[in-house]
Amino acid sequence: MLLKPFNFHAPNSLESALQTYGSLQNVKLQAGGTFLLNGLKTMKRKGAKTPQHIISLAHIPELKGIEDQGDYVVVKSMTNIDEIYDSPLLTGNLRVLRVVARNISSQLIRNMATLGGNLTCRYTWTEMPAVMIALQARMHFTGVDGKEEIVPAEEFFKNAAKTDKIFTQASIKKDKDISFAYYRAKKSLPVDIPLLSLCVTTRLLKGKFSQTIVAVNNCVAFAQRDRKLEDFLNGKAVDQAVAETALEHLDESIYAARGTDYKKYMFRVGIRHVLRDLTEKQR
Repeated sequence: MLLKPFNFHAPNSLESALQTYGSLQNVKLQAGGTFLLNGLKTMKRKGAKTPQHIISLAHIPELKGIEDQGDYVVVKSMTNIDEIYDSPLLTGNLRVLRVVARNISSQLIRNMATLGGNLTCRYTWTEMPAVMIALQARMHFTGVDGKEEIVPAEEFFKNAAKTDKIFTQASIKKDKDISFAYYRAKKSLPVDIPLLSLCVTTRLLKGKFSQTIVAVNNCVAFAQRDRKLEDFLNGKAVDQAVAETALEHLDESIYAARGTDYKKYMFRVGIRHVLRDLTEKQR
């Protein structure tokens, strides 16, 4: 299907991108393009208004790469998913990013799709939001005035992933004492869209859960924390029994949102899986 006509802009610096972005109306930013192009096709098919301008961020060097900056690792917004999977800098608690990257779609998509696109496309089912919340990542944005804004990932998704700025990078604190577990269920075999995903981070102190974060993506709403389950787990012994008793302490409003019986069942499977995984890591 042919797209409706638009003007395509390909700036080669962040400064130029910000100037272009600030000077235009009816504009969309393009990261890897895997979401945007399909979205434009859908809009045309439905007869909806499409943007007059597309600004590609693909040729901006300062938006690419992964850097060790002491206590933090910075993942730039235009770093593609395959580069995340291959990065030797993602160790300790940050290794969960590699686990998530490995599970995203096909090699062709991973070569194109970017961290920035995955986080800011405003589709509720993408994989990276839950893990960014679980890692307490900070998201960095730059406005057309050149000023930087830093927003915790949890707050960004509480605000429905809305921004009028350009997302430039995520910074994540390194912590080798944090354990993690991740679970993802596919919606269908032919189409690799998640039905749901879970990411749990915790400190396993003297055989007990501590400072636990349970980030849930029910793929209907934006990723969020199950604080009721977190409160239950903290202070509990890390053993196989907790994987069962935890199921009685869920924030049901998260898991029941437009959920079929199968989806609710798979959430329970996922919670058992991540808690048993953490139990194995404690041994």
